[in-house]
Amino acid sequence: MSVSTDPGHFFQTETSLATAARRAAKAGNKNGSPIVATSKILSLLPDPRSHDHVYVAESCGIVRRVGLKTADIKNAVYRGFTTPVTCLALDNTGKTLFAGAWEKTIIAWDVATRQVRATFRGHSDFVKSLLYIPTPDNNGLLLSGSSDANIIIWNPITGQRLGTLKGHTRAVGTMAVDPILSTEKEAVVFAGGSERDIRRWRIPFATPERAEETGDIIREFETNVHRLRFLGEDLDCWGCSADGTVRRLLVREDGTKTASRTDTLLQHPDYVNDVVMSGNGQWVITACRDEEVRVWDVSSGELYHTFSGHADEVVGLAVVGERGDTLISVSIDCTIRRWSLKPSALAKAIEAHKAQEGVSLEKEVSDKEGLLTAEEEAELAELMDDSD
Repeated sequence: MSVSTDPGHFFQTETSLATAARRAAKAGNKNGSPIVATSKILSLLPDPRSHDHVYVAESCGIVRRVGLKTADIKNAVYRGFTTPVTCLALDNTGKTLFAGAWEKTIIAWDVATRQVRATFRGHSDFVKSLLYIPTPDNNGLLLSGSSDANIIIWNPITGQRLGTLKGHTRAVGTMAVDPILSTEKEAVVFAGGSERDIRRWRIPFATPERAEETGDIIREFETNVHRLRFLGEDLDCWGCSADGTVRRLLVREDGTKTASRTDTLLQHPDYVNDVVMSGNGQWVITACRDEEVRVWDVSSGELYHTFSGHADEVVGLAVVGERGDTLISVSIDCTIRRWSLKPSALAKAIEAHKAQEGVSLEKEVSDKEGLLTAEEEAELAELMDDSD
């Protein structure tokens, strides 16, 4: 028996039908010079060895190395999963690629040959996040967060399980190393996910099995924490959440349970999935479920510009280029889009946006002027009769 996956064959509300129609109409736009993948894109990772390439994880179970200048999506494809790929990481050389998926495993590939080097098994649920940490012995550590609420520490070369961090109560969806608190002997990692809590972990390089939670639990967000990143010249911690906010967090302060750790607050109309910063440190850029990519002034916290083009939820961002002035965004609309953060390009984008808003406003006014109620139609007919 065949089973249909066409949403048109199932009951849908008027709202969902209107949303589907709007997205279908929007999908063909060329804003951001879209590169089209074969399935929904769930994760994005810049290639540290090439400003012109990024890695994307797809829902069809593959990872691609995408050429940004050539729009090449077929040259380098990494296979091994049969379920959606959710997260990506690279070792410190950029020569080994790691990916996690719904099938509870992690695969390591040789970037050049695309051959599988190792498969990591240990989680009892979806793998949601990955973090590679360089170590003085050059072996490194690989951390994986899962829907089973655990973080596993791995030897990234042998695949040996070195330890497990327990403390989170729900899925661990994001992890980030604090470059300031970390030392030559240990890494300090902040982690969050499908709960409001952000936890801090101390991981000794020589004895990772002795890793432990340290410091107070940070509760600044109202619900799920989607991303944590250390950004800018001061390497401040920025986080974003399903509560519709992006926050610059004072994670290194000795705060009390009642003191706020939020230094900067950026409000959004929907879930926020990612946050990055431009190379010059002037702009914070955010990815939202409402399909928009927003550029914020770091110093003032004011919204500067909105990049519109995606036809569905924006899930990931990356800043690339020698000067960090090119923004890459990915979405479950299956596209990779490229936006310039250069001052001249931003000014041009703002003018184009204003012009488009003016056209839309004129059309809205025109449409309203052309609509009469039955009462108004009757009055008009009466006036016409009187004029005869």
